[in-house]
Parts: sequence; C-alpha cells; structure tokens
Amino acid sequence: MRRRIKLFYVLVLAFVITAAGLMTLNRLDQDIVVLEDTARATRLRQVAVEAEKSDMQKELAMKDTDAYIRDTARSLYGYLMPGEILFVVENPEALYDEEPEAPQPPLSEETAG
Repeated sequence: MRRRIKLFYVLVLAFVITAAGLMTLNRLDQDIVVLEDTARATRLRQVAVEAEKSDMQKELAMKDTDAYIRDTARSLYGYLMPGEILFVVENPEALYDEEPEAPQPPLSEETAG
C-alpha cells in the first residue's frame, strides 16, 4: 500500500510541474506577441520620425535663402514687396463660374414618407 501512496504523490507532483510549465509557456507566448506588436509599432514610429527629421533638415537648409524668408513673410505675416497689390477674393465661387446653390426647401412629412 505504501508504494501506491508514493506513486500517487509522484503523479500529482508530475501533473503540477507539467501544468505550471504549460501555464508559463502560454504566458511567454502572449508576452512574445505583445513584444512583437510593440516592436512593429516602434519601427513604424521610427520611419515617421525619420521622415519628419528629413523634412526639417530640408527646411533648415532653405531657411537662410531669400526666397524662403520672402515666402514665410508673405504666408505667415501677410507682408508684400514694394509695388505689390494684395487681392482678397470674397466669393471664390465667382472665379469658376459656379453659381451659389440655392437652399433646398425642407422636406415635409408628406413627401418624406
């Protein structure tokens, strides 16, 4: 009878060790998936940051040119060169021969149904 009790404890111990190992492997698999997703997102962010850095380096290289200063002054501050005239278009649809759309009358309950 003593052998059966020892065998029972050995089987229970083996089961516990196997179950703990499987649970640990499952958790590790989940952690690997999370880390792969994080690495993928980090790579995408790195590409975006490198593109932004490249754009900033191009702008920095152009910063000291007269054309850049002139364009910035015109677009940000509305400055004009001597002799230039500023035109402000109040109704841009007139430029393209588009007629403004007449407001549509609201649908009545009889026509909506």
